[in-house]
Amino acid sequence: MPARRKRAREPLRGANAAAAKLTSLCLDMEEPLNEALDAAHAIRLIGHGLREFANPAEAGAVAATAWLICQKFEALRRMWHVLFKVAAQTSRKAQ
Repeated sequence: MPARRKRAREPLRGANAAAAKLTSLCLDMEEPLNEALDAAHAIRLIGHGLREFANPAEAGAVAATAWLICQKFEALRRMWHVLFKVAAQTSRKAQ
C-alpha cells in the first residue's frame, strides 16, 4: 500500500514549537555575544594603551591577541545572524 502523501503547506508537528524555541535561544544569545565582543575590543584598546607604559612588544602581543579574538567573535556574530534569520523564517512558515 503506498504511503499517504502530506499536503505541501501542512506544517510538521512540533515545527512551530521548535522554531519558537530556536528563536528564543537566538535572542538569549544576542546580549552575551555583544558583551563578549565589546570586552574583546576593550582589551585590544588596553593593549594599544600599554605601549606608553609597558614593553611595546608585550603591549603589541595583548593588542594582537585581542584583535584575533575580535575577528573570531565577529565571525560568530555573522553566523548567529544567519541562524536567527533562518529561525525567524521557519517560525513564520510554521504558523
